[in-house]
Amino acid sequence: MKSFCVASVVVFTSLVSAHAAPVPGFTVNFSNCSEFVGVGPVDLTQAAALVPSGFTTLVVGTSASIVVRATSCARVTVNGGRAIPTVISQIGVQIVPPDGTGDINNYTLIYVTNNLDLVLAFQSLGLAAIFDPTITYEFTYDYTGKAGELYVKAGSFNLPDYFLTGTEADPASGGIDFKANWWFAARAGRIKQASEFPNIAFGPANVGLHTSRNSVLGRLIGGNTDADFHFLPVRGLYASANMQVTLLISGF
Repeated sequence: MKSFCVASVVVFTSLVSAHAAPVPGFTVNFSNCSEFVGVGPVDLTQAAALVPSGFTTLVVGTSASIVVRATSCARVTVNGGRAIPTVISQIGVQIVPPDGTGDINNYTLIYVTNNLDLVLAFQSLGLAAIFDPTITYEFTYDYTGKAGELYVKAGSFNLPDYFLTGTEADPASGGIDFKANWWFAARAGRIKQASEFPNIAFGPANVGLHTSRNSVLGRLIGGNTDADFHFLPVRGLYASANMQVTLLISGF
């Protein structure tokens, strides 16, 4: 009887340990950042073709929404590791929230950064993040010291270059709490990037996207240039943010 009880405890403990196994993923912390975010209409058929089953493209009127983001941070750490000055550019299609969370939910089409730690962490989960050591994010203030010009360039040997150019202005008021989720269908399950910006402030922006019309991005925007981000064109400033990236295997 004693042996049976011990064996039962061992089996039960093993089952509990297996059930409580940590979900694959990593954490990212961002410090002293500025960013451009542009959300605007694109052809629904073109966009929906890039969003896999299991996700639902958000429809606004008769259009889908492209989401273009570029970020520059003084310091970014992955899992509490080394702090690296980082530039990130990501582009996606807005989707219906898969789990009912977040102020905005997007399906990831492109993720580019000069932070190798981020690239390797994403690739380990199955997201084909692109390492671009020459990615450029430049914001130059004009004579007012409150507004200026943005220039962003990203690309690599397997991603045609794209550019963001235009003008932005610093926020005129205080920040808000904002939560953004980016998703990706990996081979092993859904990857969720859950980012929280506890005090992000937004200013106006007038920025255009430029790329090859023959690229996937060019076909999505219908040519070389997309300057229509009237759903949400903003310059964001924040002192800190955090992101939890998880690989959600169950229910995929």
